[in-house]
Amino acid sequence: MNFTNHFNVAAKSEAIGLIVFYVVTLTSATLIIYPKPETEAWLHPLLVVSAAIAVGCTIITNIYQTQGNHLLRAAQLSDALGATVGEKIREGYFNSPLPPSLQRLATTTLENTFFSEKIVTKMLVKERLKTVIYSCVLLLLLTCRQTSTGWLLLLAQTLFSADLVLSWLRMERFRYRTNRVHDSLKQFFLQDGSVATPNGMAIVLVAFTDYECAKDEAAFPFDSDIFNKLNPLLSKQWEEMKIQLNIK
Repeated sequence: MNFTNHFNVAAKSEAIGLIVFYVVTLTSATLIIYPKPETEAWLHPLLVVSAAIAVGCTIITNIYQTQGNHLLRAAQLSDALGATVGEKIREGYFNSPLPPSLQRLATTTLENTFFSEKIVTKMLVKERLKTVIYSCVLLLLLTCRQTSTGWLLLLAQTLFSADLVLSWLRMERFRYRTNRVHDSLKQFFLQDGSVATPNGMAIVLVAFTDYECAKDEAAFPFDSDIFNKLNPLLSKQWEEMKIQLNIK
């Protein structure tokens, strides 16, 4: 499998996890409205099964996203350095005019961080909303005395903690780390942009590894709809940034 196939599997797993979120939210809301033993007898097993599916989706997404990151990393290094350690990238995948060099690696990493930070910022709107909505539902369940709470521990430890809070925090941290790498590389190009010195080489390699580590730590797929919507504008802004930083 190439990195595209791995990312597709991760995206599908993430989509299933989103469906599970809606199922659990609606089920939990039903328990608030109809806190009866008959309702609980049917819905509690559904919540337990949903929690198990949610954990499974998280594991599959992490595995395939991380492996896809590994394959793309090798492809990016091959593209930047003129090597053959990874699969060949299609023409135009990295929008850099520079020949194979560490400076090209710096440019492609800067481009990646620029796009990633903008897309993840947009994705976080939905992620924060999901977390707030389910937090409110969970709080209502905890304060509703008519509803038994034996299942809530499992639900909170699995679905809520793993799929909501941790997912949100990973995304927030990825945005922060990506923005930091982007600022570092932008400053590098503004000041000199040369990899002829050990200091310049170190800055580029540290930035590249920091961004790649951030991707593996976050291990979530980008929202393709958001990417497709923002891509024309971001591509235009990237071209303007290359002129500003004298990347040619």
